[in-house]
Amino acid sequence: MSGLLRVTFAIAFALAAGVVAASAQSYPTRAVTLVVPFPTGGPTDLSGRLIGKVLSTHLGQPVIIENKAGVGGTLGATYVTKAAPDGYTLLWGSASTLAVAPAVMPSIQYDAIKSFEHVSLVARQPEFLVAQPHLAKDLKELVAMAKSKPGQLSYGSAGNGSVTHLTGELFAATLGVDLLHVPYKGGGPALNDLLGGRIHMVFDSISTLGPHIQAGKLKAFAVTSNKRDPLMPDVPTVGEALGVELEAYSFFGLVAPRGTPANVTNRLAQELRKVVADQEVRDTMVKFGFEVMGTSPEEFRKFVTSEVGKWSKVAKAKNITLK
Repeated sequence: MSGLLRVTFAIAFALAAGVVAASAQSYPTRAVTLVVPFPTGGPTDLSGRLIGKVLSTHLGQPVIIENKAGVGGTLGATYVTKAAPDGYTLLWGSASTLAVAPAVMPSIQYDAIKSFEHVSLVARQPEFLVAQPHLAKDLKELVAMAKSKPGQLSYGSAGNGSVTHLTGELFAATLGVDLLHVPYKGGGPALNDLLGGRIHMVFDSISTLGPHIQAGKLKAFAVTSNKRDPLMPDVPTVGEALGVELEAYSFFGLVAPRGTPANVTNRLAQELRKVVADQEVRDTMVKFGFEVMGTSPEEFRKFVTSEVGKWSKVAKAKNITLK
């Protein structure tokens, strides 16, 4: 290659790099689309709209919510992986799309780690193990009962391959008990059957279970977090009650297509930290049982990697596979 050609290529490369850098620094210059991979009205949609509304004020551009529901949230996630990596199409990711689906769906069209730039873990929520109050006096007695009656104590879930299903399997494997899994088409029907005495227990969020616990219809035996929940401070963690480590969370966070410039993802992470510092946002998220986070991109990537590994191990051990 001649000296002139080398100089020409060097100038072209420098100009292209300068355009990319300038674009990232000026981001955003137009509306940003936040894809919510579930229908309107559910927790993923409501939290996405709350975060998107406040994020738009910090970015200085509209954040438009676009619901792309289907196939357990993977339809919307796949759509985002194919979008231009420019920061203008983002995914409101959840435990279902970023951790559980990759563990139980071999036909999934994306990799939860390699297909995205992880921006920030915004909030997470543990599961509560609840049963009717008369079943046992505490978690130790409940586990002892399960060990004495293998396969006879049942727990309901929101469906095969759901977060609540895998949480129950993780609980059973960690404590060496055999529980009967009863899948439902959603958490609501499972809760109704628990209240009606047709199953023994469920794992679910405090936002769903709280009113029934407060009314004395259900008893919370443990929470699957590393510390007690401020909404239910009298309920011990599994670790406190039994001395074993067990953590299981639903979570929400922001991801972008792979290849999105670091300046863009860092800007988004920075603004999200401001969003979660907003008192109205914090109060709303805490009200529904979420621990508000606001992590760095690297922290979120490590968290998702850990979650995928954990749920993949559970799914493989119990041969849980969805098409």
